[in-house]
Amino acid sequence: GTRQPQKKKKPHRKRAVMALPWARSLPSLLALLLLLLPVASISAKAATPGTRQLAGPLRRLRQNHLSFREGDKVLRDGGDQSRPFYRQRVKTAATVFPWQNPTNNIKIQPAERKQLMPLSSNSVLDELSLLCTDAIFTPASRRLSNELQKYLYKKIIERYGPSNENENRLFLALDQGNAGSGKSVYGCVGLEVVPVTIEGKTKGEGLEPRPLLEFLAVDQTARGRGLGKALLKQCEAQVRKWGYDEIILQVAADNDIAINLYKKLGYTVVGEDNTILRPKDAGVFGGMSFEPALHLCMRKNLAQSFFSLPSLF
Repeated sequence: GTRQPQKKKKPHRKRAVMALPWARSLPSLLALLLLLLPVASISAKAATPGTRQLAGPLRRLRQNHLSFREGDKVLRDGGDQSRPFYRQRVKTAATVFPWQNPTNNIKIQPAERKQLMPLSSNSVLDELSLLCTDAIFTPASRRLSNELQKYLYKKIIERYGPSNENENRLFLALDQGNAGSGKSVYGCVGLEVVPVTIEGKTKGEGLEPRPLLEFLAVDQTARGRGLGKALLKQCEAQVRKWGYDEIILQVAADNDIAINLYKKLGYTVVGEDNTILRPKDAGVFGGMSFEPALHLCMRKNLAQSFFSLPSLF
């Protein structure tokens, strides 16, 4: 046979990688990047506190903007303003910093008798029941919200209406500048002198007439402006006028925001009570049922001591 001629192999040519201009500077760029990584991490850690300080106000501004859009959509669709999940639009402009929001239009004053009468044209019972439902209980369903509004509607009349013979007072935070659509309620708190123990219980030893604070609620769109603190101060001033030197309240043990507010204003925990009932959804059959929930009993001594120093902050 004939031998086929072998093909000559072409000599391997090495690519001149290092001859390119960018490849020559690649090692120096990597070294510079490794040197700058620690500096970048340190600067990011230093900027974290300022970012966290603005996170709360920015989040609140975004929530207010979303609630405004949601309320505008309800108005455009022709929705009913009195339905449970509708929130009225706040007239004051919201800014990033809460302390810059004007609150001159919101005034705290005792509720008038005609405002607590169901058939009166000046009645605010519907607004109060809706406010307390959303601010105190935050129901998970519309059905439970409707049932709670009916329940609180009757309770407010029983506690602070004209038929109650006990000393009582209901304070309202009203928007005086909203003249176009009537006064809007942005906060409330109630006082009633009832025979209770020092822990706020209606049974037990040491029953005496004591001022009991209830129904402290502030609308979500008006929080962060000191309305809760102002309402509590108004109650304390009213208790002193009645001639009492203490004030009692009960708060759910899982309500950390309210508990921290009470502690900042001088309230101390004096006991616990697991017999207080909390409303819940009754299930598929509808309605509302109650279940026991742990509550903290808090008290504040209003007697002014001779050696007490004034509060600076």
